[in-house]
Formats: sequence, C-alpha cells, structure tokens
Amino acid sequence: MPQQRLTRGVPSHSIASVPYHQTSPPPSLANLLSVERMTTVHRISAVQGVSALELYVLDVELSSAFMADLALTEVVLRNSMNDQLSAHFGADWYRRDALFDERSRTAIKRAWKDGKCTDEAPPGKLVARLTLGFWVGLLDSGGRADNPPHDRKRSYDNLLWRPCLRHAFPNGTGKRSDQHTLAKRVQALRNRVAHHEPVVGGVPIPGGARRRSLPEVHHDTLNLVKTIDHELATWMGQQSGVPSLLRTTGKAAQGLP
Repeated sequence: MPQQRLTRGVPSHSIASVPYHQTSPPPSLANLLSVERMTTVHRISAVQGVSALELYVLDVELSSAFMADLALTEVVLRNSMNDQLSAHFGADWYRRDALFDERSRTAIKRAWKDGKCTDEAPPGKLVARLTLGFWVGLLDSGGRADNPPHDRKRSYDNLLWRPCLRHAFPNGTGKRSDQHTLAKRVQALRNRVAHHEPVVGGVPIPGGARRRSLPEVHHDTLNLVKTIDHELATWMGQQSGVPSLLRTTGKAAQGLP
C-alpha cells in the first residue's frame, strides 16, 4: 500500500515558521529514535498508510498543542480546588492530617520537602508544588490512613467533596465520581504528553477498556474546564490549536479503535 503524505507540498528547506507536520523530516531522524518509542507510531502508520517519520513529527506537534490546553487546565483545576479547601478549612488545609489518606499525606510531605517549604513560607508555595495527580486523587473515594490496627478509611465524599470540593465545579453534575472520571481522563492525557509518549492512536485510560481518541480527550479537557468556568472553556475551545491539526491531518491522528 503506497504511503500517503501528511505534508501539504511544502519543501523541507522552506521557511522555518512552517509547522513541523507540513515538512518532510530528514531521514537521519529515524536513527535517533529508539525502536521502543517508534513501536506505536509504526503500527499506526502501517494501518493508515502514511510515513512513520511524518506521523512521529505530527505527534510532537499535537502534543505541543495539547500541552498549551493542559497547562491552563491544570492551573485552573488546582486553584479552584485550593480556593474551596482554603475557604472551608483555612489556607493551611494541607496540615490537617485527619482529612487525608496515606497517599495524599505522602504527596503533601513530598511537595513540602521538594519545595524546601518552611513554616514561614506562604501556603501558595506548597500548593504550587502539588502535582496534578494529587488534585485528581482528592476527587476519588479516598483510601486508608495510619497503620493497623488503627488504620481507617478516609471517605473523601464526607470529608472533602460534600463540605467544599463540590463547589469548585459549579457547572458539573454534582457527583464526585463523575468529576473524578473526567479529571482522570485529562490526567492520563497530561501524563502521556509530559512523558513524550505517543498520542496518535489515542490515549489509554487506566481501568478503561479502550483508548480514547484525540477528539474525545480534547473534549474531556475542555469539559473539565467547563465544569469550573463556562466562559473560559469556550475561549479555550476557540483558541486551541488541536482541532485545526486534527482537521488538516485527517484520520492518521484520530486514534485507533
């Protein structure tokens, strides 16, 4: 099956401002990419009948476009949740061990240590060090804390969601499990992009039966923001570079079943 071109006839020596996916990458790039990194790309390129190198470069550009959306989304999620925790428990809510399971406590301690925080440091210093995984974890049902025989379940529904975190998502369904599912999908996309894993072919979701296609995870990202702020989500949808990339490159980047 002859390979299709992802490019639009732009010569590789053309002006530097031309997007990566509109030029042919030099063949030497193939020698600088590991077999493991290219496995997914080769599989998809064979199915779609396109150049593996061009598909890899498109993947880099898609990841870059997604990261712009994700950067805004992560900060908005963090700040909205922190605002509600601070309003209900005080700005130093992270000191209240009784609220958190062992996993969340460990994440707080790690952020405190890595950020070289002190008692005199403003709360925002620690909050900024807490990872997306920490915030998404606060939206699940909660785990266990302490050691046997004194360990007990920390119910995040009762401790966090009903008292305050539900107010961080005024446009959501009101169900913690729905908010967690949505946030977990966005986290899976963020981790894949941040770790330079391929996104063409779709994004695997932990515990999910199939990969979510790129249009689906883009919708997930905007939908997560929408649960916090309608206007911001609309603006991001208008400014995002992801839809135009997906439109101009056809089915190659849409994701496999």
